[in-house]
Amino acid sequence: MNLNSKYFDMIRLSRRVQPMQAATRRCDWPDCNEAGEHPAPAGPRAEGRRHFCFDHAHQYNQSYNFFEGMSDTDIENYQRNATTGHRPTWSLGARRAKSAQKNDWQFEDPLEIMRHAGPVAGEQRKQRRLSSGQERALTMLGLSETATREDVRKHYTLLVKKYHPDANQGKRTHEAELQKVIKAHDYLKASGFC
Repeated sequence: MNLNSKYFDMIRLSRRVQPMQAATRRCDWPDCNEAGEHPAPAGPRAEGRRHFCFDHAHQYNQSYNFFEGMSDTDIENYQRNATTGHRPTWSLGARRAKSAQKNDWQFEDPLEIMRHAGPVAGEQRKQRRLSSGQERALTMLGLSETATREDVRKHYTLLVKKYHPDANQGKRTHEAELQKVIKAHDYLKASGFC
């Protein structure tokens, strides 16, 4: 094994590092020739950093004003937006769907956990929202949008009995309608309607 191999040097835990001489910057304060070892931001609307000696960095930090050159309304808007990390927010309930009635009950309980509570006095229970696919499926079954799960089940049973070939002496004349009814019921079932 060759211990002086360039590959052997690469796998050592610590390489021999030759000390680099740090480039010293001069203090950015006018008429100061000391080393600028302390970086500071150039300003809120300026890129980069400025480097100062310890004494001038202290003076610069004391006189630094982030809001310099901003109007009072800009400062107020900045401070208000800083409370949410400058991310967009909406007030509670502002993005709800607009309803026709003012006191429409907006609480949805798909698992019926709070069914005993009901709407607060003066509010009306809101009808469930239907997707366009659910509306088409209900139309295909011949039901209105106000149909309940029980209505869908009863009407589906009637239509299957009506269009099934066994009920039509083995004729397959209504097979297309039967497939549409089954497809509509399966869609309603898969979407959680019934």
